[in-house]
Amino acid sequence: MKKNHQKKMRKKAAIPAVLALSFAIGGLVPTIPTIAGPTSFVHAEGLSKQDVVKSFLHSKVQDYSKSFATGEQFKIVSEQTDSTTGTYHVRTVEQYKGIPIYGSGQTVALDANNNVFASFGTVTQKLSRSIIPTEAALSEEDAVNIAKEGVASQIGIDELKRYDGIDSELTIYPHEGKYYLTYLVKVSTSTPAPGYFHYFVDATNGEVVNNFNAMHEVDPTKLSPVMARGLDVFGNMQSFPVGKDLSTGTSYLYGGSIAGGTTTSPNIVPLATFDARRMPETPFILLSGLLGFTGFEVETKSSTNFFYDPAAVSAHINADKVNKYYQTVHKRNSLDGKGMPLISTVHIGSKWNNAAWNGKQMLYGDGDGLTLGSLSGGLDVAGHEMTHGVISNTANLTYQDESGAINESLADIFGALAEMNAAGATSPSEWEMGEDIYTPTREGDGGLRSLSDPSSKRLNPIYGLKNNVYPSIYQDRYLGTEDKGGVHINSSINNKAAYLVSEGGTHNGVTVTKLGRLTTEKIYYRALTMYLTPSSGFKDMRNAAIQAARDLYPDNKTTGAPSTQTKAVIAAYDAVGVPAE
Repeated sequence: MKKNHQKKMRKKAAIPAVLALSFAIGGLVPTIPTIAGPTSFVHAEGLSKQDVVKSFLHSKVQDYSKSFATGEQFKIVSEQTDSTTGTYHVRTVEQYKGIPIYGSGQTVALDANNNVFASFGTVTQKLSRSIIPTEAALSEEDAVNIAKEGVASQIGIDELKRYDGIDSELTIYPHEGKYYLTYLVKVSTSTPAPGYFHYFVDATNGEVVNNFNAMHEVDPTKLSPVMARGLDVFGNMQSFPVGKDLSTGTSYLYGGSIAGGTTTSPNIVPLATFDARRMPETPFILLSGLLGFTGFEVETKSSTNFFYDPAAVSAHINADKVNKYYQTVHKRNSLDGKGMPLISTVHIGSKWNNAAWNGKQMLYGDGDGLTLGSLSGGLDVAGHEMTHGVISNTANLTYQDESGAINESLADIFGALAEMNAAGATSPSEWEMGEDIYTPTREGDGGLRSLSDPSSKRLNPIYGLKNNVYPSIYQDRYLGTEDKGGVHINSSINNKAAYLVSEGGTHNGVTVTKLGRLTTEKIYYRALTMYLTPSSGFKDMRNAAIQAARDLYPDNKTTGAPSTQTKAVIAAYDAVGVPAE
């Protein structure tokens, strides 16, 4: 049902735009939570793993009855076996007559005996009794054109001719208490305005049900790998591999991030960095077949392969460092786990004070020089944006309200962890976000957000929060509609919990034992990749982190008492006031 539409981008000046850092929408359907925890068992004798999973999920549906008319409600979309714990983990989506339901998702974990011991995500009730249209009167091409017209109107142009990619899919969209048969059309752009636009076009009548902006000719066989140099945004000399066309003497900011594999067969993830402001008269695609992206090449004819764009150098170097963090620490092969190319574009907009993941690539503004410097210079910023790519390929957390806050928080957490990893194990822990690029003219004022002390960062009084600062306990969270329901504002609550797990301390009258960042990153990565689902909120995050800790550090077999690590995670979420139920 999916189609991919690619088109070349031609030179046009970029204009500033305000983007969210990832993607989202909330669906309103009658649901009940599935049970999570070590006491939820399903007897598995004589059943396959897949049968156990589906039987368990069906047991959570009130008055479930499979019929020819509605078909199977749950579809397994990914499976993985964890050799460390001997457990089996499955992700599912819900469907109606074979059409996926947007925003749905469950994760189920089986032990070595095929018994369910943990599950996360909600299940839709009475789906078999629902009457939902499944025959599209509108063609997919027409839906794409409707979305393109909408995007063009949003960014202030007559016709959308230049975009990085368009994906479309037929889906059931729950919205405001009703189910719609829609084409979900996703449009990724970088100029004239960067965005990751989502349009839900009613497949029966062509009406736009909902839309939002979710923010993010060289022949490659003729490029030879050479070493290049260049100054980053902080004036530090960097060395890195690039691709050079020996026939023209031109080097391009294309290379590879090497991590994992063997000496004779290393694992190489392609890197490509582009400039949003400049493009040759005759556009061409750098590694088009591999990257699937048309951008503005960063090039040099320097005989020493010296690159003169510090922002591009920084983006290139930082993408490599973050990839190496995920590869070496978490054994993850790029953002999708399958070696996808890492594409960065710098110089987005005019003094744009933001960075984004648009579903295809990382986008970096130059900053205004006062509030922010060049955003590509922040390694933790790069880690934040690239983690949005990891999230979209795993839990796919909806970018709205609590699930959006968890999305933003995990991006902050792994952005900080990637930066600390690059600094080395002996370097002190540093839990500020964007401290290297925030207020470049003032020293020592921290970053955009503080994971260690959220309330040290002030917020606009318009949000009406206690003391006008980022909240550090759940009871003080933002409950309004701005910031997509507080996705950035409320991220600080989970940030504080992760900080306490890593560094320990007393908060809100609760003392947490320090586990260190190496243990912390294992717990949160497992929670993200194996347990969280699109609709997960703070309670789900708590339960997922606890379950991940239990997997890695099992309860005492004799007494049943939780491990020190699990106790620390429980205490951390108690400290930030996130309830168990």
